[in-house]
Amino acid sequence: MTASSAETGGSPDQAGTIITVAVTGAHAKADVPTLPVGSEEVAAASAACERVGASVVDLEPRHDTAVPDVVSAVRNRTDLLVRVAAYARSETLATLLDSGAQVLTCPVDAPADFVSDLRTGASERGLAVHYEVRELADLPKLRQLCAADSLPVHVVLVFGAGMPGDISTLTAAVEGLPAGAEFTATGLGEASLPVMLGSLAAGGHIRVGMADTLEYSSGVPVRDNAQLAARASGLAKIAQRLPLSVSHVRGLFGLTE
Repeated sequence: MTASSAETGGSPDQAGTIITVAVTGAHAKADVPTLPVGSEEVAAASAACERVGASVVDLEPRHDTAVPDVVSAVRNRTDLLVRVAAYARSETLATLLDSGAQVLTCPVDAPADFVSDLRTGASERGLAVHYEVRELADLPKLRQLCAADSLPVHVVLVFGAGMPGDISTLTAAVEGLPAGAEFTATGLGEASLPVMLGSLAAGGHIRVGMADTLEYSSGVPVRDNAQLAARASGLAKIAQRLPLSVSHVRGLFGLTE
């Protein structure tokens, strides 16, 4: 574990914040020259975020990068937990399950057979499955899906597209979660900061990163992912909910390794 990871978090019963960074996304490198793309750039960006308090990195499959290569590079260079979005776009589900990621994110609106195969494959490999919600209408399906789950339920709420990034919508989403579920919230674009503040106030966790927003403030481009992670970490400290260490988050996610 790195020094910064050891210094954050605390005892298992201490309230804290999981800081997740989505360091790259669907943006084209030609359009966003500072975007980390490729195994080594993503790993370097992830390491910089780890140093300022991040404990999880979110990765999306890209057409120009093999997911297992990126996961391997990040895990070789950091202690961060790696969560891969299982959208099954350019790579098969089996490839994502065997990518080396500890967590897969399942879109709640995915076809039932895909969700079933993902859950079964993850269980066989000792991986955690988190659920992505982008619409309030997905919440009843989520509750039904998780009704019989004995493992911790963690939901990634994405605002700024299907769900507006305002307090009333965030409140409705949180109230619609399965009983006892933990959640991480992120806002796309201009919704980033309001959602981050709202999630902290609601007792949730936060995700930031250049996959979600390319502006640090109105008209001011993001310098890099670490800038966003540092702000998230600072806000968590102001809220007296310290960024949690990787080892602490591993336990919250129900991971044994």
